[in-house]
Amino acid sequence: MRAIILAAGEGIRLRPLTTYMPKVMLPVGNKPILEYIIESLHENSIKDITIVVGYKSDKIKQYFGNGSDFGVHIDYVEQKKQLGTAHALYQARIEEEFLLFFGDNIVGEKCVKELLNTKINTIIGAHSNKTSVYGIVENVNGKIKIVRKSWDGEAIAFTGMGHFDGEIFRIIEGKMKEGIYNLPEILNEMNVNLRIANCEWKDAIYPWDLIELNSYSLRRNVRKLAGKIEESTIIGNVEIGENTRIGAGSYIRGNVKIGKNCEIGPNCVIIGDTSIGDGVRIGALSYVENSLIMNDTSIGEGAYLKDSVIGREAWLGVRFTGLSGRTRKIMREEVIDINGGIIVGDGAYIGSSVIIDPGVVVGSNAKIEALKVLKDDVANGERVV
Repeated sequence: MRAIILAAGEGIRLRPLTTYMPKVMLPVGNKPILEYIIESLHENSIKDITIVVGYKSDKIKQYFGNGSDFGVHIDYVEQKKQLGTAHALYQARIEEEFLLFFGDNIVGEKCVKELLNTKINTIIGAHSNKTSVYGIVENVNGKIKIVRKSWDGEAIAFTGMGHFDGEIFRIIEGKMKEGIYNLPEILNEMNVNLRIANCEWKDAIYPWDLIELNSYSLRRNVRKLAGKIEESTIIGNVEIGENTRIGAGSYIRGNVKIGKNCEIGPNCVIIGDTSIGDGVRIGALSYVENSLIMNDTSIGEGAYLKDSVIGREAWLGVRFTGLSGRTRKIMREEVIDINGGIIVGDGAYIGSSVIIDPGVVVGSNAKIEALKVLKDDVANGERVV
């Protein structure tokens, strides 16, 4: 059995975190989202994988190579223009049966096992109380349909997982001549079967959703303490990487993962479901809770950060405060309710004693001078003085 993974898109709703990296390569639990799918396939003895790439494809190819380091064999095909998910799938057309996955979801190994046991032309739906960008699944006059609409409460979201054979490519080819390029519209023309997932499936639509994915991935933590740890309190399934130093008097509790070559503390508090990438510096007396901090970022002394996502190579000054709470905002003409903290893009510089309100997004390479109070988003490269 072959798996085809669609990984060509940018993930525009996750900007600015996807300015320099495709969505599938955003780290949760210090590993790219795409890696979790590949691990689940490997666990189910599926070794032949085709990945459809497009936006910043070099990042994917450099990390995964031919797949040998992950126990699989990976082929790449390119979607030169990101016209839609059906068009992306068509680039990998084959005659034999295959399993389909969207590369920007975390898919548990049990999901792959369930999909293996379905008939051809079966899609997987999952209970969700969040709007799915892929649509929700409904029974319309006895036929399974995927519709795009908002809803209140729980519904069945289309997960992007499916079991097909070469026939789907002939249908796609015909529909593309009519200007139809997205997979839900193609599937609505077919007689598909629906299997409701009894397994773990997680999707990040907006940047704050990465916190949930991060929490899920950190449940796999195994306590492992490497590096140099001065006298500190460490409770729970904490992983600390090689050549990382934990300063004296620090308190680390929960499902926490700290990468390699980090400098933490002294007297830092890191709690909840928190991942800290490689090469990160967090100054003395700082507090970090339920957050995702990517590689090579620096956070100054006395900082406070909760329920937030910080990109690569960002600089957060001393006494920086990233607040968390409930707010409502409009993103890409969609109204979303947020219960979380802030989002900071790659390479952003935030000066000393800056306070940022919940839900604020600071763009990549933005620069915020000291002593500012931010209540509104800051665009990529913008300067606030």
